[in-house]
Amino acid sequence: MVEAQIKNQNTFWLWSEGVDFTKRGDVAYYQMLSKPVFTYAKKLKEIGTNVFELSDYIKGFAFRSSDYLKSGSVGIYRVTDISDRLNFDEIMKVDSSFWDKYRDFIIKPFDIIMTVTGNTVGKCFLIPETIPQLLMNQNAMIIRAKEKENSLILYAFFLTEYFNQKVEIQAHSGTRPFLDLNFFRDLFLPKFSKEQKEIVNKLIQKTLRLKTEAEQEYQEATTIFLENLKKSISEWDTLTTETKKAFWLWSDQVDITNRIDPDYYSGEGIRNKLGKIKPLAELAEIKIGKTPAFDDYLPSGKRRIMKFRAITGRGIDLENEERGFVKEEFFQKNKHNKLNDNDIVLGSAAHQAHYIGKYLDIVDELPKEFSDGVLTVAEIMTIRTREGLNPFVLLLFLRSGVGYELIQRQIKGQTSHLYPKDVRSIGIPESVVKISKSKVGAEIENKIKSSLEKALLSKWKLQEAKDFVENLIKNPKAN
Repeated sequence: MVEAQIKNQNTFWLWSEGVDFTKRGDVAYYQMLSKPVFTYAKKLKEIGTNVFELSDYIKGFAFRSSDYLKSGSVGIYRVTDISDRLNFDEIMKVDSSFWDKYRDFIIKPFDIIMTVTGNTVGKCFLIPETIPQLLMNQNAMIIRAKEKENSLILYAFFLTEYFNQKVEIQAHSGTRPFLDLNFFRDLFLPKFSKEQKEIVNKLIQKTLRLKTEAEQEYQEATTIFLENLKKSISEWDTLTTETKKAFWLWSDQVDITNRIDPDYYSGEGIRNKLGKIKPLAELAEIKIGKTPAFDDYLPSGKRRIMKFRAITGRGIDLENEERGFVKEEFFQKNKHNKLNDNDIVLGSAAHQAHYIGKYLDIVDELPKEFSDGVLTVAEIMTIRTREGLNPFVLLLFLRSGVGYELIQRQIKGQTSHLYPKDVRSIGIPESVVKISKSKVGAEIENKIKSSLEKALLSKWKLQEAKDFVENLIKNPKAN
């Protein structure tokens, strides 16, 4: 027997009552058994409430990509749409006939949508009160609370570190992360007293209200901006639908498998309709960051560096700290690249070109622990406006369909990269500069700042709810 073990070093002997090899045989799983999460889980199973006592579930349906339309009355909610904000304009659509045909997969207000497979397994989103017609696609499930108040309780529970650890341990047993119904049948949460339910529900309701107000104020700012801009640029709404023309050209800057119209690469088609313009180089400083070498990263620390993932298009998100800290030496050497308040950031390199310029954010308030500055990697471009151009007004221009087109047209060559020298040549309409200097510009700035403040406060309230539920998990009582 010893000889056999020597020949095959991957063979081992193990006997334990705590190991059920009919379910799991991966060593990493059993190494996790000593973690506190299992202690909490055992206690909750004794005195807690099973998830399915409070809710029902609906699995998504595998809609075909050939069913999707560019426009339609029924939306298909996909795993990629699961976010802390639902953008109805970006979801895929299908014909109205699908609504009655697939009624079993209808998404309703206050449903919780959760991914059950893939790299984002366990990610969830609470559907708001007002939604269009939506159907649930595959690789996710609908968790529908039997009572509305339980929907908010469940949502807070699914956001806790305890639940995330359970997912991390139990969903990664095979070659692809997966949560099956057995996982939820064995998932228990604390029993909430009436008073405890009220506390969590008030915090979540406050979270949702602040989020809604933040989005409304941002939309108000956008409306004011566009109304004033269209006074000077009457053809604004049609600028990105210009007629495409063919031509003869040989150039290493033109990918003839995609586009062969000269106006696209020169930008003349749009530029001629913007009125008088100024190159962005005259109005702002543009630069990119620097990506640390592998040895310059730290698992934690006081020197933060921003990754592309932090740019969400709805506020900078520094919560993901993976490879997000650098050594003091690297920080000091590159501190000239530190972010300032009101800097605009956008991704300047991506695997797919359409992501470049798709999302932009403005630096409104960096975390207090990093008030000395945050660096950026080389895949992030920073735009720092000079006096005379309001950064919040510029942000709305660059986030518009026209702004996105102007950014995209600076991407040249075989790789998806955006370079400062090209962005400096982007033409900014004088009407945008004029709005910046007016009372309208100040109003836009105030609304966006207020929107960002409310969005941040919304996150804090949600964190309060999560912390409250987390404490009940660690100190469960039979109410």
